[in-house]
Amino acid sequence: MRPRFTAGLIIGFIGLVLNICVSTFLGFCGPFVTLIAGALAGFWAASQEKAPAKGDGARLGAVAGAIAGGLMLVGQMLGGIGALMWIQFSGTKPIFGSIPDLSAGLPQQVMYYGTGLITGACFGAVGVALAALAGAGGGYLGTSGQSQGELS
Repeated sequence: MRPRFTAGLIIGFIGLVLNICVSTFLGFCGPFVTLIAGALAGFWAASQEKAPAKGDGARLGAVAGAIAGGLMLVGQMLGGIGALMWIQFSGTKPIFGSIPDLSAGLPQQVMYYGTGLITGACFGAVGVALAALAGAGGGYLGTSGQSQGELS
């Protein structure tokens, strides 16, 4: 398997677990964790594949970052549901809106947890874009070859 896929998958799976924890307690911080993971995946992939030019390193780093970001999107969505479960089961007072009782009907529960899933998907989509961009930057920095326009 090419290093860009290996780096993206390994960093992505580690990030998925980490992002579940981070997103459960501070959902808006998930994209920042994904940004860091994308940069690490891009740097690792570029340094392993030995791209001939910095632009090539940026491209393969973007692929590795996007793969890591895609896996972390799943963690963000699971963290969104986890946050709502924690709020519902702990009896925490909401800042706005209402929390359905545990005995509430299925439509209320589906709507409640569906909003957490959708919110997690929105934050996760931002994270994927940030991871791909950071992966491109990490790939650029991780490439030791000279680009076409550089002089010795």
